[in-house]
Formats: sequence, C-alpha cells, structure tokens
Amino acid sequence: MESLGTQLYSFGIVLMAGITLGIFFDLFRVIRGILRPGLISTPILDLLFWALITPILVLYLILANWGELRGYVLIGLALGLFFYRLLLSGLIVSLLLWLVQVVGGFLNLLLSFLLWLASFPILLIQEARFSFSHGKRTWRLRPRLRWRK
Repeated sequence: MESLGTQLYSFGIVLMAGITLGIFFDLFRVIRGILRPGLISTPILDLLFWALITPILVLYLILANWGELRGYVLIGLALGLFFYRLLLSGLIVSLLLWLVQVVGGFLNLLLSFLLWLASFPILLIQEARFSFSHGKRTWRLRPRLRWRK
C-alpha cells in the first residue's frame, strides 16, 4: 500500500494531465475553426489529435504511477478536464485566437514586404528607361505620365 502523500502526488499529476488534455483540445478546436476541414480531412485531423495526445498522456501516467491505469486515474483525468473547461477554457481560446490574429498579421506584413522587396528591382527596371537626347544616354527615374512623352 502506498502512502497518502504518494497517492496525492499521483492524483495531482493525473489532474495536470486532464488540464493538458483540455489545453490541447482547445488548441485543436481553434485549428479546426481556422481550417474548417471537410468530410475527408476531419477524421485525419482527429487521428492526428489523438496521435499527439496519446504519448503525452502515457508520459503523465508513467510519471504519476508507473503507468498503472486505475479508477482514480480516470476520475482525475475527468476532473482535471472538467475544471479546465469550467475555469480556463474561455481564456485560453480567446488567447489562442488573439495569437492567431497577431501571427497572421505579422505573416501578412512579412509576406507583403518580401513581395515588395522581390518586385522592387522589376519596378526600378520599368521606371528607369533610357532616353536619347543628342546622342547621350540619361536615366529617367520619374514615371511616365499620359500628358508627358
């Protein structure tokens, strides 16, 4: 028989596993909300979720009680998930959505800058044309307007 301290430690680890499961589930919900998977990709995403979460839960169980699956483990997982959904889920989802907006805005800014940087030499070549005046080559760097020729 294990001591009470060891049992409480194991139960606390299992509660943390339930909270971790809730965090990953909310992350999965946000990803599904962004991607809006179809009929074929939904089961693939579900399979990827469980393929990711299963080793994490196994590691928690090994830390808690050397991988023994007992009744208090299921109760602890359910309680951890319940308390997470009750207290922290809304905050985490709103934080993840804000993070998606910030990262999306940054990637949009970065992509716009890279496209501008890649098109800058092309714009220079288009704008810089030779005009021949009295046999000399001069650079003209101002845009050609309709009323100027």
